[in-house]
Amino acid sequence: MPATDRAEIIFESDEPRTCFGCGPDNPKGLRLRFFETGEGVEVDYVAPEHLNGAAGVVHGGVQATLLDEALCMTAYAKEGTTVVTGELTVRYVAPLPTRTPLLIRSKITEKRGRSFFAEGEILVAGTEEVLTRGRARLFPVEQG
Repeated sequence: MPATDRAEIIFESDEPRTCFGCGPDNPKGLRLRFFETGEGVEVDYVAPEHLNGAAGVVHGGVQATLLDEALCMTAYAKEGTTVVTGELTVRYVAPLPTRTPLLIRSKITEKRGRSFFAEGEILVAGTEEVLTRGRARLFPVEQG
């Protein structure tokens, strides 16, 4: 889907938004911005050098965080619920470079009972080169 067919997702909260991945109020966080598409969610991101593992390669835990955030936001955007991750599987296909425009895409693939299954991938922006893939089982957060 072209970038023009994306709408920014604003997560509503009365509390400071300090989540490491998505919180705009966390000065040390990733400060990800999410865009809803027809299929799911997209995130544009450039990982700074200080998030490397090996020189010039985004740390694997940061890659997992990028996918986890996108997968969870997909449930919020497409199913109208906040979720927690019950299980996350990450497949590192190729080194993910720092200081390179990336695109993270995610979508819901299945609903089973009260849980959702989602898949996502991290690509070099402007290409279809998948560098990292992820799958998750997500559970709605009880509102109370």
